[in-house]
Amino acid sequence: MRFLLSRLDVDTDFSTFHFDVNVDKKWVTISDKTPKKYIRKILPDFDQAINGTSFSSVA
Repeated sequence: MRFLLSRLDVDTDFSTFHFDVNVDKKWVTISDKTPKKYIRKILPDFDQAINGTSFSSVA
């Protein structure tokens, strides 16, 4: 949540965010159900901050 709050406006509707979690691979991806305008804002830093690598993770 800190990651999102640090990159988005406080009036952002966080209920529109969707993430896919692969427990076996310990990997989180941004679901394509998330609005594209938010994906564009968070994607550049998401993988490094959340997964620890710069591999792109939009489902």
